Amino acid sequence: MKRVDDDKPVLLFGLHPVLEALEAGKRTIDRVLVAREAGGRNMGSLLRAARAAGVPVTHLPREILARKAGRDAVHQGVAAVIAPVAYADPDQVCADASRNGRGLLVALDGIEDPRNLGAVIRTAAAVGAHGVLLSTEETVGITPAVAKTAAGALERVPIARDAKLARRLGSLRERGFRVVALDGRSDRPWDAEDYRGPVVVLAGGEGRGLRRGLLDAVDARVALPLAGGVESLNVSVAVGAVLYEVVRQRREPGNVGILDPTP
Repeated sequence: MKRVDDDKPVLLFGLHPVLEALEAGKRTIDRVLVAREAGGRNMGSLLRAARAAGVPVTHLPREILARKAGRDAVHQGVAAVIAPVAYADPDQVCADASRNGRGLLVALDGIEDPRNLGAVIRTAAAVGAHGVLLSTEETVGITPAVAKTAAGALERVPIARDAKLARRLGSLRERGFRVVALDGRSDRPWDAEDYRGPVVVLAGGEGRGLRRGLLDAVDARVALPLAGGVESLNVSVAVGAVLYEVVRQRREPGNVGILDPTP
């Protein structure tokens, strides 16, 4: 295992060490990195173990994996990114939020910048959200850089990964949640929605935004107004604006404090 600075992940190298870590389930593995040229029966076992554990796998050129691992690492075409904190169970996160008449969840897809993710998590904790759901599709996990930007918020709000986020959103809608997506192409203002009931605030990545399958699973799409010449907002800023609109709407008359996340 190798630890570098705050902007780099903690990596576990080698086919057998990674396979053993996946099967033991004692480490919180954020992602498995596999060289595209790697193969063999043991590699098949590793990929099956990752799938069974719900850990996303990223295939990349061997030279890039070698660069990440360092010149002295014997990686055998495999490395595992170790998360600094444990992920929560998405079923439990959603169940806990559903028991609250004003459950609040944040769902993210395709967020690639760890500082953006850390900033969203920090704001979610600040407003009393019940959890953050991360897709596994091109979405950064909980890295040391995320933890540093979140500034302790990882201990205050549960973070869960979900490989089938669209299905999860459908299930939450069946439980009475309203799913509101941030979509810069929408002409509906962010403050035109009613956020007083159970709600999921959904946002996409810095580049491509939300995938079509996720946009098809929402109740509403909203956007923030932008002055001429400004194409978009940083995703963490946009999510923060919507979350504080949730706070504004849910605040009781005469109460200037933050929303109460308890039932």
